[in-house]
Amino acid sequence: MQNFPNLQKNYDHVLIGFNLSSATFAHYLKNQNKSFCIVDSKHIGSSPIKMISSLEKRISTRVPFSPLFEVDENAAPIWGDIKKVEGPPMTFDKGNFKSFLGFGDSKIESQEAVLPYVISETHLPQLSVEDQWEKVLEDESQHLFLDQQITDIHFEEKRVDSITLNGKTTLKGENFYFFERFDFLFDKAGNQMKKIASQFGKCRWYSSVNMVIHHQDEPQEWVENQLYLLMGSKLQPCIGMLTKIHGQLVSRWEAFFPAELTADDETTGAIVKEIKKQIKRAFSFPENTKDHEHILVHDRIYADMEKVNFDNGQLSPIENLYAYSPLFEGKVGWAAEIQCGQKAAMNSSTSLSEPATESSPEEQSLSL
Repeated sequence: MQNFPNLQKNYDHVLIGFNLSSATFAHYLKNQNKSFCIVDSKHIGSSPIKMISSLEKRISTRVPFSPLFEVDENAAPIWGDIKKVEGPPMTFDKGNFKSFLGFGDSKIESQEAVLPYVISETHLPQLSVEDQWEKVLEDESQHLFLDQQITDIHFEEKRVDSITLNGKTTLKGENFYFFERFDFLFDKAGNQMKKIASQFGKCRWYSSVNMVIHHQDEPQEWVENQLYLLMGSKLQPCIGMLTKIHGQLVSRWEAFFPAELTADDETTGAIVKEIKKQIKRAFSFPENTKDHEHILVHDRIYADMEKVNFDNGQLSPIENLYAYSPLFEGKVGWAAEIQCGQKAAMNSSTSLSEPATESSPEEQSLSL
């Protein structure tokens, strides 16, 4: 994908981080005829899709299911319909699959990270996340600038005046929105964000190990798109789902662990081994099958952010600095990202003037 050749010096809105959250908000800004750009330090953006050359096909690098969150009924999902599926996740216990009813008296290390998945209802997309992401890449390519590392932030009293990209490019904006981690902000903002930094430091962070398996054969007993929560002997639960993609059985599994151990190969290796052990214990796959496995580790994919209070995403006392990310909402999953971008759009609708049509922003169609 080619970027638009010229990054302007000034925009109405500067979006930092390219993911489903910022793409959702960007679509809204485009409908409002507002000037905006999306900058990301990575060279491919935070896409949920990863190309696996050995397979010559796309796979989701994030588990494509999410827990049910409270959704504004007046704000329909803009990425296609999402159907609500009732029923708790299944767990394998004493040789049989049973409905998961809770963790009992045991307290596992990543329990807070797992809890959002074990409620009685989940969201499933009607449309493919892969197809939606391809649409995003097409729609936002002229507004997207990758390989742009923020090296400095400049303030004027209680406002962000500009940011510096790659140590040389100054980018001004009326409003700045962070859709990803913003740890470095605390160093740059100093005392202005001291209170938030203090709250932020009290949060418990989790990373995740994701395993995507392209199965050569099918197990004897499985249910498509059923949420499974497997509990191993080491009390390291993994969450997974099996589905058919182009006629091939693919399963996706995720396990959480403390973020400070992200770079510890021994920890991640042990978790991968435990995930494989649990899958083998629960599902009866034929022996000696040659499955294709792909393992990804996500740094700080989740945190319990109840101690940090944002006012409609605003990082007070900075008047024009906002944060919209599942990380800061304590939510996980791609649906949470979309909802955060949608929340940014709804919060901004009160401040954006001169809409592109005569209808109010809330009434305008946000459908892709």
